[in-house]
Amino acid sequence: MLKIVKITDGSENFFTPLRFVFAFMVLVGHAFIVVGGSSTFEPHIFYHYTSSAIAVNLFFIASGFLVTGSILYRKNLQHYVSARVLRIYPGLIVHVLVLAFVFGPLTTTLPLAEYFTHPDTLKQPFIVLTFIETEMALPGILPQNHEHMASAALWTLRYEVLAYIGTLIAFMLGLLNRRWMLFAQFAVFAIAYTLLQYLGIYEHILPILRSILRFGICYGLGAAIYGYREQLKFHIALIPVLFALAALMHNLVIFDIMVTLALGYALFWAAYVKIPALKFLQSMSDISYGLYIYHWAVLQGLYMYMPSLNVWQLIALSTPIAISISALSWHYVEKPALALKGKLMKPDRKLLNEH
Repeated sequence: MLKIVKITDGSENFFTPLRFVFAFMVLVGHAFIVVGGSSTFEPHIFYHYTSSAIAVNLFFIASGFLVTGSILYRKNLQHYVSARVLRIYPGLIVHVLVLAFVFGPLTTTLPLAEYFTHPDTLKQPFIVLTFIETEMALPGILPQNHEHMASAALWTLRYEVLAYIGTLIAFMLGLLNRRWMLFAQFAVFAIAYTLLQYLGIYEHILPILRSILRFGICYGLGAAIYGYREQLKFHIALIPVLFALAALMHNLVIFDIMVTLALGYALFWAAYVKIPALKFLQSMSDISYGLYIYHWAVLQGLYMYMPSLNVWQLIALSTPIAISISALSWHYVEKPALALKGKLMKPDRKLLNEH
């Protein structure tokens, strides 16, 4: 574990278990919100960074690396588009239907006939799958809970899809042909964010633009690391050093950039470190997506029926239920959907990593 870690091609990495950890970090953070009633109740673990915020940033860093690697390795637009659509939409479609027509009836105060014919119920597939709205504010649900939405995590998928589209456009325009172009994806967003912070106008721009900048920095960092993967080396001893440097800059406009760099460095050390005893984790089922999209409904449903639960009890009870639902989603929805790629394109065993 103390050796220098390098990025290698192939599937021998820990991205799948790491993504599971990230999804669980979101579950833990959201449990505090469900019990406390506001995002202010989620503990900060590194200055203003909460568990869920760190996890989502890590998701985007990993995604920038893996998705950029996928399109540059395959160099096939049909495979890229089908892979991205099949990764996001089958699981999401089933999720929306389950929440609207199973979770909703179990948690609403409306008569079932009124619930099933209510416009807010019927419009959910259309507004969620197009990312117009993602909270799934179903009629009459969760009357005693602090929050009255069925999903709180889907909003980030809007920016994930935008990142996929951006990568596709950049590839088609030839803007991924050089390593410096990949680095530019990170640099442009980082410079824009820092400049807006320096000028004092960042908080005054539209929330959607703030999110684009935030996730653009993370996704761009992942793309840049892919571009320079053969030159980069990672050592565990430098991880606390980078976070210490970030802490020293917590009053500067580049603080968030430094935190992103520290997170990225830690992520790739953890993803490619050689730990033979944990190698079995590399073949685990990729249930992180299901855990990410279903955990909120599990937390909310349990808290509705057992409002006396404290946050740790809620986490303990919701974790096995959310994992079980996620496993079902993976084995019966997501994995079969991803297998359809084989019918569209000949499988390539050398692909960097399925994502």
